[in-house]
Amino acid sequence: MLKALLPHSRRGRVLALGALIDAGATGVYLAVATLYFVEYVRIPATSVGVAIAIANIFGLLVPMPVARLTQSLGVTRVYIALLAVRGVGMAAYVLADDYWRYLVVTCVFTMASRAALPLLQVLIGQMEGEADRTRTMASMRTVNNIGLALGFLVAGLVQMMHTHAGYLVLFTLCGAAFALVAVVTVRATKGAVSKDVSAPIRERRASSVYRDGRFITVAIANAVLMMHDSMLFILIPLWVVQRSGLSATTSSTLLVLNTVITVLVQVHVAKYARGINGAMRMLRWSIVALAAAGLLLGLTDDGEKWQLIALLAGAVALLTVGENLHAVAGWELSFLLSDPEKRAQYLSLFSLGYTGQHIVGPVLMTAVVLPWGMPGVLVVIGLFVAAAVVTSVAVKGYVPDHDDEKAST
Repeated sequence: MLKALLPHSRRGRVLALGALIDAGATGVYLAVATLYFVEYVRIPATSVGVAIAIANIFGLLVPMPVARLTQSLGVTRVYIALLAVRGVGMAAYVLADDYWRYLVVTCVFTMASRAALPLLQVLIGQMEGEADRTRTMASMRTVNNIGLALGFLVAGLVQMMHTHAGYLVLFTLCGAAFALVAVVTVRATKGAVSKDVSAPIRERRASSVYRDGRFITVAIANAVLMMHDSMLFILIPLWVVQRSGLSATTSSTLLVLNTVITVLVQVHVAKYARGINGAMRMLRWSIVALAAAGLLLGLTDDGEKWQLIALLAGAVALLTVGENLHAVAGWELSFLLSDPEKRAQYLSLFSLGYTGQHIVGPVLMTAVVLPWGMPGVLVVIGLFVAAAVVTSVAVKGYVPDHDDEKAST
């Protein structure tokens, strides 16, 4: 079972180990940071929310300048440097005893995290080659979910102790964990020869990623599709309590269901997303799953408790399948449509959709979808369908290379 979830290559498995450590530290951070600064440092919850929003805005600005650095310094060096910054930032939370220090540290940590994400995809593409890059990305996402779950568990155990020192130890250990990830990455990439032989689109490429209309269109559409993340983590927990009238425990159980399904299916669906044709097929099926999930969710306004729980479980299961199909489609499309000579810049631009939806998605879910109910859900489904149509039109002019045709068959 474990072997089936891990990358095929030794280097890929070493990177997966780093991803597990990274996700574990991130899980601890997500579980304890807000609570610690509200309850122990006494920063108002609203101010913490503002700091996180500001950090995410900065997170939109940093990936592209950092990606340009890779042309002179190399992807590996920049990625490892970002891991070091994340480690220092996490450990620095120990010294953040007022709002302004908290704001600065959160901005630094968030910016480094957002900039590092697309560079990992570039590294995997270089090390694994066309045959295994999407499967390895799927393995990373599976390992990431396992690591997050372990991080949540560790955080919960420390929270039961109710000690200030316990939180400080956690931040310190998490900082050291990112340093360990840097060491693991150095080992994985040492002596590696790039296997990235993907051919660019056979047409005159734009002089800059900002002038590549096709790629920007697909990136914007992908950002819209990324709102399934806000549906899962923002809308459904609130919907469970406020519209379905169930307990918060039900919401937590549904999130566990999401993690289990992702671990079971993510790697297996990756093999069907090879090439543009395969990626678009996965994207269309993801819309079907996401739309069905939304319709089931919209039906949980009223009913018997067991009926509501069954419908919500079905909605989360379909939403999870949809997000996993979309993930592999997005990895393949972003890689194939990018210019190999500027891949770090292209994938960094593509990754901005993840940060952008963290800014727009929660507002849409809480201000429109939650109060409107089914009509609000239909709005989101309409956005998903429109994004898929736009993507289909944008990639229609793609002239597949011989290797891509072979990959998609």
